[in-house]
Amino acid sequence: MEHDKIYGVKCGVSSCVYNRDSRECVAGKIDVCNCGCEKPNCPAQTECKTFKPRNI
Repeated sequence: MEHDKIYGVKCGVSSCVYNRDSRECVAGKIDVCNCGCEKPNCPAQTECKTFKPRNI
C-alpha cells in the first residue's frame, strides 16, 4: 500500500489504517466527498471516504 502513496497529504486521524505517525496519509488514492452541509464555510462540508479503521 505505501509504495503507491500520494506524497504531501497530511492526516491527523490516527485511527485510520492509512495514517502513518499520526500525521501523514499513505493511501494510494483518496476519495473525498461532499457531506451536504448547506452553510457557507461549514467545517463539516467534506468527508474522507478512504478512511478505514485500524484494528487495535
